[in-house]
Amino acid sequence: MSEKIDFLGGLTSTLREEYQERLKYRELVDFDGMIDIWYAQNDYGLLSTKKYPVVLNEDPFIIQSFDGFADGVNCLNFVAESFIDFRRSFLDKVENSTINFPSFLDNLIPVKGYQSFDELYGNWIAYSATKYSSFLQNDKRVYDFSSFLAVLKDVFSYQLKSFPITKSGFCLSKFNDIATTGLVVELASLDYNIDLQKGQILQSIDFKCYLDGANQHGFYVDKNAPWRLMANLDHPRMRLKIRDIETLDADPAHRQFTTKEVFDSIYRTNTHHDDLYYLQDFVVRVYNQLLKNVPNYDTIKYSNVTNKIEKENVFRLEGSTLQATEWIDILVMVRLLELGVYSDDLHHKYLEKVHNVYNSFGVRKAINCIGYEMSRLIQSIYKSTGVIAQSSQPTTQSDIQILEEFRDNRQLTRVQSTTNPGY
Repeated sequence: MSEKIDFLGGLTSTLREEYQERLKYRELVDFDGMIDIWYAQNDYGLLSTKKYPVVLNEDPFIIQSFDGFADGVNCLNFVAESFIDFRRSFLDKVENSTINFPSFLDNLIPVKGYQSFDELYGNWIAYSATKYSSFLQNDKRVYDFSSFLAVLKDVFSYQLKSFPITKSGFCLSKFNDIATTGLVVELASLDYNIDLQKGQILQSIDFKCYLDGANQHGFYVDKNAPWRLMANLDHPRMRLKIRDIETLDADPAHRQFTTKEVFDSIYRTNTHHDDLYYLQDFVVRVYNQLLKNVPNYDTIKYSNVTNKIEKENVFRLEGSTLQATEWIDILVMVRLLELGVYSDDLHHKYLEKVHNVYNSFGVRKAINCIGYEMSRLIQSIYKSTGVIAQSSQPTTQSDIQILEEFRDNRQLTRVQSTTNPGY
């Protein structure tokens, strides 16, 4: 960019202006060494080499803090070590040359790093359960658990893209936080949806030096949040850091793995192993919440006694259990809907495969079969589109509203848990 440009995305007054400003930022901001997780590599850090949705093993031994200059901010150990090297190098340049820090990035102090996926997902499930129960609480078709399931499946068909419920679905959704990967370090607390300050960072006289230094130490700079660094898992320095830490692992089998396979093996776990359990828990939670909030409702019914149409108060019945095959059927449907590829034919196709595995080997193998088939679907989606979804960042008004409501709900939950420790 030869002349200073004001990027006004997030500050416009009309949809047309907003579209034009967002497009301007996307087209004009184009530096080597950046990564675009909004519109291009929105799966970064969220999929294994075999395209399974993955989350970090929440093991304290793989998490490292920036003690001494950013207490309380954490990330993966090899990411922290690489950033410390980069920061030390950049501080030396600032001290011994005319180079300075880009706007808003004074002293390169991390303000945000790793965030627990389990905590975020737990909060999302609590929030989503409330939303789904609100969708159903006035539905007079729901009088027992069986009728509830039938209606819930209908609701799933148009709500799961906005409110994913499985661990795998949430992992790949735009409501997950890239910080849960442990691969990011943020150096400022700025609004991701406001482009003006991004432009000020990008057009700082010292930004190119910052970008080059980050790249040399194995980091991408996030195109849509240039104060955020993301570990480049393909960079030789980052691979060496992973391999150095790997030598501490006693398993000699890791020696024959690629660096990314080592990363998958030591640091991450496939989410699909837990999908059935969380689905069951969620469905039961929604129904129990429905019974609590609206245990009965009024309906109109013909009375044989009075020969009249009369109002009748109906109490919803307590829940009942389902067979394993019924839960498996629901899980396959939910995962197809979350990936946005559901059809009756596809549903039946996978059910036949999964039922055969279940009948021969049991529930655990059936769950693994679902995970495998969904990973193959994800691979095919990538071959045809290159991305999982249009954007990994909530950009529609509906998505932004959901995200803001979710954040407010999380904040309220924190306040409640602080003021009422026994709750």
